[in-house]
Amino acid sequence: MSGNLLSFYWDHAPQIVCIWFAFWSVRRGAEADYPLNRTAKKVRWTAVSIGFFVGYYGYYAPANFGGSIRVAGFLWVMAFLCWPNLAYHLTNLFGRRKDGEQDGL
Repeated sequence: MSGNLLSFYWDHAPQIVCIWFAFWSVRRGAEADYPLNRTAKKVRWTAVSIGFFVGYYGYYAPANFGGSIRVAGFLWVMAFLCWPNLAYHLTNLFGRRKDGEQDGL
């Protein structure tokens, strides 16, 4: 581990992509995802970026907290990366819908 953010994720990218691809193929085949509007996409990718940031810096946290911080970051990333409907539901829960905007259900 060289301490570089890119090299850290380059080392872990195969595991992340493998998990994401397995979930994506099942969800894509079942057509289980709602179409995301621009706000939901921003929420999703912002949440994924924050989770990656937490996972990386959790590596450098004190020994008694580092493992749990990294696990929390990993679960956060996987929740938004593998289940994009989470961003959809969060934007519908906390955001206002404009008149005429459909719910997607």
